Amino acid sequence: MVVNRLQNSLEELKSILEQYPEKDGEEYLRFCDNQILRINPEIKIRWARIYGSRWAHLLGNFDDIALKPLRIKLNNNYGILIDNSNSLPPADLQQLIAILKECFEDGPLSGTRDS
Repeated sequence: MVVNRLQNSLEELKSILEQYPEKDGEEYLRFCDNQILRINPEIKIRWARIYGSRWAHLLGNFDDIALKPLRIKLNNNYGILIDNSNSLPPADLQQLIAILKECFEDGPLSGTRDS
């Protein structure tokens, strides 16, 4: 029952993110973060700007940072770190990653700092 609800929520997330008018700037990152937390409030996610091998945190969970978070590169400029990736069933985690990569595949978000 919970798995089906989360699966439906991920499909809804994909639809909502696809309809967002302008996929640029930190406003879009905040929107994505809020939508993910709406469907799964327990997830501890951070957004990062990628500079080569260095990941600079932009926003997200800064309270309980894991020593070895799951790092997911969304494109050449942005990634996410999930501190408690084991809180999601593996199939749902993979679906969430696929949704975010699809949203960010068009390249850099022009309105963020240092872009």
